[in-house]
Amino acid sequence: MTDLAVPARIAPKDHGSTARMVLAWPGTRALIAVAALFLISPLIAPGSVGPTAIVSMLPFAALIAIVAIGQTLVIQQGGLDLSIPGAVTLGALIVARFGGDDALGLPAAITAAIVVTAAFGLASGLVITLFGLPPLVVTIAVNALMIGTVQALSGGFATQSPDALNQFALSRWGGIPVLVFFALVLTLAVHVVLKLTRLGRRFELVGENPRSAANLGIGTRGYTIVAYVLSAALAAVGGVLLAGLLRTPTLTAGEDYLLPSIAAVVLGGTALTGGRGSVVGTALGALFLAQLTQLVQTFTQATAVQNIVQALIIGVGIVAQLQLGGSTSRIRNLMRRRPGA
Repeated sequence: MTDLAVPARIAPKDHGSTARMVLAWPGTRALIAVAALFLISPLIAPGSVGPTAIVSMLPFAALIAIVAIGQTLVIQQGGLDLSIPGAVTLGALIVARFGGDDALGLPAAITAAIVVTAAFGLASGLVITLFGLPPLVVTIAVNALMIGTVQALSGGFATQSPDALNQFALSRWGGIPVLVFFALVLTLAVHVVLKLTRLGRRFELVGENPRSAANLGIGTRGYTIVAYVLSAALAAVGGVLLAGLLRTPTLTAGEDYLLPSIAAVVLGGTALTGGRGSVVGTALGALFLAQLTQLVQTFTQATAVQNIVQALIIGVGIVAQLQLGGSTSRIRNLMRRRPGA
């Protein structure tokens, strides 16, 4: 008598696990925040979500995203880059000052802006890793150096950026600002590298557990240095595009990008304790901040109010991360000498 095969029982889908997986994605809260903000914006200020308002907001959201991606890389390594204002301003000044045909020309000026600013990021990374100094102190000092360089190069006067750069920054593809596409390509490229390559996985491992990474033979210092170099370079890219957008960037143009760069990272779900994060979440956080700023501006033009709102976002985000299990030890390390220095 032949035994009848008993069909294997198909395990029911665990919808709870799927929901938890979605909610565990670092950018989930940023996506929820963006959706909620755009839903309530018409109720508070109907004109804040019109086609004109959205198109005028998107370039600044793209600039915040570009700068904040660099900040994300540094924070993933357990650091913090407070030299963003100087880097953005220096990048904008160099391309405006030397981008004309009577100087270096636009391509060479853009290259010089990114390379020179990245050199300051390299200095930050080297001092932090080799001498064990706290990132807060080092990046504040480097920011002061960059501001001094800006003053020396400019002589205290703002310079008009080249027409070609201005036309590019203000151009649109299919009615959408070109800077949005630039930020999207950058976000996807960095996301792919971090999540789908061995280099990216090692980068996140070094940020999450430097001791384990060192035990596996991974050079932890190099990843930290690269993070600061990329942060400065991306801030310079943001400065270059800002110079084109504003046509005549001021000598304090970068000051408006420090708090947003940190707030976007916090909103995007990257823990200030280091480790894994999401540049996609950071980009969503940048979109949230840009729309929130536009919403606040319908009631007041006071920069202080906008800074208070962004500071509250950072504070709430940090508290939420710590309550979800983040360790305070690495946050304290930002303000003192690094272990083993």
